[in-house]
Amino acid sequence: MPYQPNHIFKGVVTKVGVMRKTATVTVERIFEHPKILKEIKRHKKYLVHDENEVARLDDKVTIIHGLRTSKSKSFRLHSIQSRDTRQHPNEPIPQTISEPSLKPRKQSKLGVLESLNNEIRGESAAVSR
Repeated sequence: MPYQPNHIFKGVVTKVGVMRKTATVTVERIFEHPKILKEIKRHKKYLVHDENEVARLDDKVTIIHGLRTSKSKSFRLHSIQSRDTRQHPNEPIPQTISEPSLKPRKQSKLGVLESLNNEIRGESAAVSR
């Protein structure tokens, strides 16, 4: 079954160029207070993986939740909706944004329950501890 992300946000790039392949995106959400029935704005900043470093300051972008790239980055840049042409007149909006290149995960050691299950199934469980 393919991975279905459940967190897709739209926001504005507020910081770029400080860290390699990373952009800071501010996402604003508006909700109604349950008691006073007033609209309230809340902001949250996300560190976003930008593989080709195509995001620019004040871009309106879509970010998508995915595999964790580092300790603080679990979102990646999905698409760029609009760009300020006055600040960046010669840079067109890229149509495709590449997937992040992730290192393969290390093979984890089998635990006691997994090794017992493998022995029951008839598989050889060579666990060196």
